[in-house]
Amino acid sequence: MTTKTYFKTFKLGRFSLKTYCLIFAFLHSFLLTAQRENDDRVMLQGFYWESAANNPNNWYNIVNNLSQEISDIGIDMIWLPPPSDAGSLEGYLPRELNNFENNYGSLQAHLDLLNALNSKGIEPIADIVINHRVGSTNYVDFTNPEWGTDAITSNDEVWSVPEYFNTNPRGSYDTGTSYEAARDIDHTKTYVQNSIINFLNNLKNIGYKGWRYDFVHGFDNYYYTLYNGATNPTFSVGENYNSSKQVIQDWIDGTGSTAFDFPTYFTLKSVIRDNNYSYLANNGEASGGIGWDPRNNTTFVENHDTPRYDTPNNVLNSGNVVQTYAYLLTHPGVPCIYWPHLFDWGNAVKGEISDLITIRKNAGIHSQSNVTINTAQNGLYAAIVNGNNYDVAMKIGPNDWSPSGSNWTLIASGNNYAVWTNNDGTTDNDNDTSTFKVYTQDYATIYSWDDNLNATNGVWPGTTLNNEGNGWFSATVIGNCSNLIFSNNGGNQTDDLFTCSNMPYYYDNSWHASPPNTTLESFKIYVKDYTHVYTWNNNQEATSGEWPGTELNEANNGYKTITIDQDCSNIIFSYNGNNQTVNLSTCSNMPYYYDNAWHSTPTDMRLSTNEKSTVNDFVLYPNPLKDKVFFNVNIKDAKGTVSVKIINFKGVSTNVYSNTLNKGKHTITFNRDDLKLANGLYFLRVAVNGKIINKKISLE
Repeated sequence: MTTKTYFKTFKLGRFSLKTYCLIFAFLHSFLLTAQRENDDRVMLQGFYWESAANNPNNWYNIVNNLSQEISDIGIDMIWLPPPSDAGSLEGYLPRELNNFENNYGSLQAHLDLLNALNSKGIEPIADIVINHRVGSTNYVDFTNPEWGTDAITSNDEVWSVPEYFNTNPRGSYDTGTSYEAARDIDHTKTYVQNSIINFLNNLKNIGYKGWRYDFVHGFDNYYYTLYNGATNPTFSVGENYNSSKQVIQDWIDGTGSTAFDFPTYFTLKSVIRDNNYSYLANNGEASGGIGWDPRNNTTFVENHDTPRYDTPNNVLNSGNVVQTYAYLLTHPGVPCIYWPHLFDWGNAVKGEISDLITIRKNAGIHSQSNVTINTAQNGLYAAIVNGNNYDVAMKIGPNDWSPSGSNWTLIASGNNYAVWTNNDGTTDNDNDTSTFKVYTQDYATIYSWDDNLNATNGVWPGTTLNNEGNGWFSATVIGNCSNLIFSNNGGNQTDDLFTCSNMPYYYDNSWHASPPNTTLESFKIYVKDYTHVYTWNNNQEATSGEWPGTELNEANNGYKTITIDQDCSNIIFSYNGNNQTVNLSTCSNMPYYYDNAWHSTPTDMRLSTNEKSTVNDFVLYPNPLKDKVFFNVNIKDAKGTVSVKIINFKGVSTNVYSNTLNKGKHTITFNRDDLKLANGLYFLRVAVNGKIINKKISLE
């Protein structure tokens, strides 16, 4: 099937000549900067309707605490709630546009969140509400910025109030749909336009990168081209709550912005409700907006409004939601994930969505990837999607299906969905041209190699690192992951290292997602199962007294804590010197130690209620894996669902083991030869009751 290009939608029969002229007058200079071709980004809606109500003045802190995990999952953009002071708890009745302290948190918490997201390469997208506004003390007194009553459209409801009728200047007639809960803004006024542009630029100055426009049918399309053209967002998307593809496409054509793909949203909800997967196809193409203009459609399956406004379609639950993401994350468009699905519906759902994001990125699926629909009928939808790196086959629905041919590998599956790749090591995908940068401060050269032991940065000692400034040096490595050694022209070399694109910074003898936060002078660490902590710096100097160090202080929720007087530290926990941990290290962005690993948030924020008591031990030996391989698993709850996968550098997984085990200790064995995998380095992913454990392993 031939891919539809964006310009294939430009047919004079679909809109007026006036609109056609506007497109080329304004979009020509705007489209290339505001929207990307072949956009491979994934967005997260970083809130839900009750976020402020359930977490008063603390939501920014909650998102900040999870920012490292959000980055590790593979999120590129996060749509945050309305940024301004407002007359409503949720922010959709903006009051002082340029006051960025609101019900989601203080100004400092707001700024700290934006700084944390940007430092991790996550683009903050602001929810822009500029169709309407409320006054500071009455209906019409607008402050910060100050507007007169001529900023209110002449047909706004306020003019029916006797005290305002014929007593104040009015603006022009509304250029869009009226909004009764607040004053409709007259965008024809030059000073209003300039103050909105100033407001948007203020948001950029504090760290926002792009815009999500609210209630886009509230004023004329022209003004979106004006505001985007003046502020150059990295991403722009509009909310037009409408099931008509034509209505959505007309707005896209008239603004040059992407739009939320409500037609796909309504279709997916109907599919789940009726078990009729034929709804997803129309004449061999996707039936939603991505069937017409995938580059400019942002797909989603729930947002902050839909559970309230679309109650007949409240059909999603933790058992069926992942199949909708199996569709979104393997198909074109820019997918947007709903916060509660990722963080509130349990670790199993989060793990499956995270795996699907990894599959999308490894395959190189993007906003304009080509789709060939194989089947769309009652109980089954199946398609082949062409990624830049390799193809993906997928199916959703209860009916059985698998792609034809012997070169497909099942890489993910769950309730009513399955995903395969044809990246079996024999295709031209070995010529992978994906790259990423790694950064270090203490070395001059880098030697890197792939899983076939081929050097990828010249012969030893490799390539000279590039000076990035601020003490950092970088190099580009091939693939999504790489083996490497840093050295000073062959001397003072590191051990053999391994990292992937989501952990590019090497310092304090470990990999990190972002550089250390040099503005912090101290941070607290938290642990539950120990009494003492011994710490030391990179000069091997003790920083918490002689062994066994300092006694930990009591904190909330059973944790013990201590303050570390630097941004990063080497650490050993012990019971007053006994039963000590191995040598550990962490930094301020990963302060919680549990399950033998560091985390950005406490365990209570990561596990659902019925999972909080589950602590499982897992041991693999030997490593490297040679002849006979042993897994020791200790299930501490009544039952434990255990699955084991081995994943190569390109994301292709091999299922090793899957079973439900009773409480107690179990030993699982298998033969190395049964894996039928080449020698080399791999990831081992173990899931015990939905909790993911990742480990780097070697096969020999």
